[in-house]
Amino acid sequence: MDLKSFREDKLKITQSAFAELIGVEQSSISRWEKNPNSITLPVVQKILEKTGVSYEELTGWKKPIPKHLDVNNTWEKANFTKCTLSDYISTALGDKNLPDEYKKAYVEDLNNVITANLVKPKVAIVGRSDTGKSTLINALLGTDKMPTSWTPTTSIAVYIKHVADKPAFIEEDAWVFANQVGAECLWDERKLNDESYCRSWKIAAGGVEILHSFGTRQGENYNKEAGSAVVFIDAPVLKTCDIVDLPGFGTETESDDDITFATAQKADVVLYLSQANGFMRIEDITYLKRNISELPTWEKKGENSLKPLSNLFVIASQAHTVNSGNRVQLKEILDVGCANLIKTLPNEYWANRKKLSGYDYADNGFKELRSRFFAYTIDIPDICSPFNNALTEILESLPAIKNERTKAFVKSYVELRKPNLINELHKYEGIVSERDKYVTLLREIEKNELSRTQDNDKRKKSVRDEIARLSSESIDEFSEYMAATINTDALVRLMKDQGIKNTKDDIKVFGSFLQSMIQERCETVLAEKSEILSEQTKEYITSYAENISHPFENNSIDLDFDAGWEFASALLFAGAGYGIGTSTLACVVRFPIFGPIGIAVGLLIAGVLGLVFGGGWQKSVAKKIVAAFDENDFSEKFRDGIRQYWQQTEEAFDKAAAELDNEWDTYVRNLRDTVNDYDIQEIQHRIASLNYLSDFFKNIPL
Repeated sequence: MDLKSFREDKLKITQSAFAELIGVEQSSISRWEKNPNSITLPVVQKILEKTGVSYEELTGWKKPIPKHLDVNNTWEKANFTKCTLSDYISTALGDKNLPDEYKKAYVEDLNNVITANLVKPKVAIVGRSDTGKSTLINALLGTDKMPTSWTPTTSIAVYIKHVADKPAFIEEDAWVFANQVGAECLWDERKLNDESYCRSWKIAAGGVEILHSFGTRQGENYNKEAGSAVVFIDAPVLKTCDIVDLPGFGTETESDDDITFATAQKADVVLYLSQANGFMRIEDITYLKRNISELPTWEKKGENSLKPLSNLFVIASQAHTVNSGNRVQLKEILDVGCANLIKTLPNEYWANRKKLSGYDYADNGFKELRSRFFAYTIDIPDICSPFNNALTEILESLPAIKNERTKAFVKSYVELRKPNLINELHKYEGIVSERDKYVTLLREIEKNELSRTQDNDKRKKSVRDEIARLSSESIDEFSEYMAATINTDALVRLMKDQGIKNTKDDIKVFGSFLQSMIQERCETVLAEKSEILSEQTKEYITSYAENISHPFENNSIDLDFDAGWEFASALLFAGAGYGIGTSTLACVVRFPIFGPIGIAVGLLIAGVLGLVFGGGWQKSVAKKIVAAFDENDFSEKFRDGIRQYWQQTEEAFDKAAAELDNEWDTYVRNLRDTVNDYDIQEIQHRIASLNYLSDFFKNIPL
């Protein structure tokens, strides 16, 4: 131990000031600096307590890095499928003889979905500051390259990838990106291979050590408005997954919370860390339950062998601090943490998850959720074994599941799109053999177009009016619910129904439950109203398809324009849809707009309920809650979220409807040009292109 260097370089104080800080004579400091071996353990402990540094920082000793997580590279097979499909599709996209409109209509959507979905599993490391997230990552990687410190460290989202995934244009091991470019917030990791995009966001590059400068609160470039970074490391686990090290939430830095929430939503697996000696405080519960609500459902009964919630890990980190890792005490800590979390989850959470997974979740999912709680410390390796085994299992399983689901999508895509392709092929063959029939068809289309457009405009207005009505109804229903819920008498009854006791923890758990209950009701209202809009949107698409089909039916010609497909494709392009092939707005907008609102409400409620109340405590708690809602205008914040939901829904509908109109106009224009010009070579070229695409669909390598 170099105590003199520690005092001068780290603390930057004199011997006398150091002596006063730890309550000893200056002569003792002088003696210890000359002879570090004379420093006793109690003195070391006192220095640690008074300075707040870690043992490692004081002594220069480094804990040995655990052996890396040993995971079989199951991504290799999935990546083979991706590369095979991508190479096959790129041949079609690169074919100069294939018209661009055919590439767009039959190939690009297929390629985009494969590219978006067949990617390495993404593991997000989430938790409050100073829970040991970077320490855990280093253990998984078998390296010490991620910055760790006794103070809250990571201040940006750091994407950690295998060196084999590094694009050719990136020469360094790490690139740092701005937190905003123009109106776009946060660098999009999905565009890693887009050189011009990445260069427009890059603010620094170098070795992994650059993270200490730009990515930590102690770094000299901390204020350079960095938002994320990508790091390439040669670690076995990264062959199967990507890891994202996120800023700790609750650092009083709003941008950290925004980065963490937005990035965690995109993860396949979430590792949530909470210190074992203060496990699952109400702030942890408030944040974690939103992560759980957004967690993708990978387990599917009858489809794969994953256990329920296999992609969730709630980790009591630094477990050695609990009576040197006492297993009985750690089990009790995990049991209580799980029980408290379940008390705050929305009532319908498990029912909704059952619809997706097919699994039953008895006792509000306690058994399933408890199985996802783990203790962890690199100081006692055997404590880590259950966590390491469970993480290995999910990481080895996900690539295979993604592989099979992508193959299933490709098959369904072909089944869905091939009929339209055949109809289009018949159209060009018909123009060659029965041109007069298509001349008549065009006249009828043009004759019908004005009345069809007028009718369509009315139907569009009807959908917009319905959105406005549903928005107003949503706000009214939610406001009535809030008035009936957030009042003293109703809250007192609710506390009695929930069996809430006059303890600090019980009261805080009730506050978090209340926030979940309100948010659940808000989301339920929107889901119910969205179903109504979904039906009207279906009617809109059906009417659109029927109106454009009449001239075709009158001339016994198969319509080769799929209105439902064009609308759904436009909706997906607008960033609102979830998959190709749906023509409804049932899932136009997800609910994460309430994530930050819900977290803020939950934390503020917890803040005002941090006391054990005296006599008449239930009424006192109720009054505190009512006052908090009034002072912070929580009800209006939720109403703003509802307005935002319906505004995004209307914007998505307008974009999709406008794109559908554009595609129909383009279709009619192209048909007119083809029939009027009657360029037999061009027609034969299109027939050849469609035959090529038919073979393309038939021979997709699955």
